[in-house]
Amino acid sequence: MPTLVRERPELGELIGKPGETLTETLRRTLLEMIIFGYFKRGARLYPEKIAEHFGVSLTPVREALMRLAAEGFIETIQRRGYHVRNPDAKQVLELWQVRLAMELMAGEIMIDRLASGELGDSAIDEMQQIQARLEADPETISHKDHHELNGSFHQLVVEFSDNKLLMAAYRGIQMQVLSGWIQRGLESWRTRHTIDSGEHRAILAALRARDKDAYAKAMRNHLSRSLKDAQKDLAIRNQNDIEVKAGEQPGRLALEGNEP
Repeated sequence: MPTLVRERPELGELIGKPGETLTETLRRTLLEMIIFGYFKRGARLYPEKIAEHFGVSLTPVREALMRLAAEGFIETIQRRGYHVRNPDAKQVLELWQVRLAMELMAGEIMIDRLASGELGDSAIDEMQQIQARLEADPETISHKDHHELNGSFHQLVVEFSDNKLLMAAYRGIQMQVLSGWIQRGLESWRTRHTIDSGEHRAILAALRARDKDAYAKAMRNHLSRSLKDAQKDLAIRNQNDIEVKAGEQPGRLALEGNEP
């Protein structure tokens, strides 16, 4: 069984961002807790316990849970409340397919903007800086930091297209969130560091060369490999969950409750 990631102590802390509503802060915090293993598979989430934990009223908690349910990260079961959901193979495949289409289009638009002079090489430099941070200390970088930096690398391609509809749609599919969700509890992502870095560098080289064909090839290669790895990770997680369920059950966490 792959090595489990150690729980980060800051999970469960409510920290807002400038201009963010309390509902959005709660949604973002709970989503991070789901992704990085604060809750067990299928855990029931009690609004009252969450409100007490964060020292807030029930209304924004319920609104945040409703949004997470609409986005597919938790599910509502009649008379049994909200439960943490796990991604399935079909969801993984469909989202990776949509992601590929969006990032191919975004990259082509970004290259057009680079070629016309509307966008300068400083944009690529910004992506290069993120890649340098990913490569700086691969042995000790945390899953959360790796996940966020990798997501920022890909999201910048979309942002540099300057296509507002594309940017909104890309954020809406929660692609980077899903990848972190699948990897939760595993260390397999760390073993792919060298492959990831090489593929990212190929993407950067194609952007610098303003070469759409090279970019498409590099991005297709990267995301096709990423999809296969995500499918493998999902299979491993499902097997691990079966083994845990068959053995001794771990203790319940503070925001979960006893099943009726």
